[in-house]
Amino acid sequence: MSAATQTYTVIGLTLDVDSTELLIAAVLAGPVADQVELLATSEDDLTRWAEEFDAPDPDAAADLAYAHCRTFGSAATAGEYLHQVLEDEGIESTAGGHPGSGCYWVGVDTPDGGEILISGQDRHEAEVDYPLTEHAGWLVCRYDEDRLEFTILHDSQSPDLAADTAAAVAAVRASLTTG
Repeated sequence: MSAATQTYTVIGLTLDVDSTELLIAAVLAGPVADQVELLATSEDDLTRWAEEFDAPDPDAAADLAYAHCRTFGSAATAGEYLHQVLEDEGIESTAGGHPGSGCYWVGVDTPDGGEILISGQDRHEAEVDYPLTEHAGWLVCRYDEDRLEFTILHDSQSPDLAADTAAAVAAVRASLTTG
């Protein structure tokens, strides 16, 4: 039998070196992150932080917060997380889009003059700057130099941002390696 869960708000500080280390100051019952006013810190290497987690108790919520920071670092959107993972893998990426169209993607240049474009799926089709918790999959396409022909490298409907991003990045790396 699983324990009932409730929403907890975890408040703390992240170390700005890589934003994967969290120092927890408090765990409050309820979804009150929007009500917490994060004051500027006097330290240059810390950032105040608040996030909501569903857990059976405050300790489990704290564990989820630690895991979240280790996994997602300082990323505030799925696109920022994707950039972070690509950078960690040594793959240079850029943000792109059509101004005024609402279409945004992450791009990776290929050695042959083409480009690999990555965007969200489902309700976030053709965009990448959406909340981490709203991920519904990545679409990864490799375009030729003229952007006339494309090949789908990764097409998922997975809400698991970490696993789906790892699979998308693996598809990008494989395409860069094999052409």
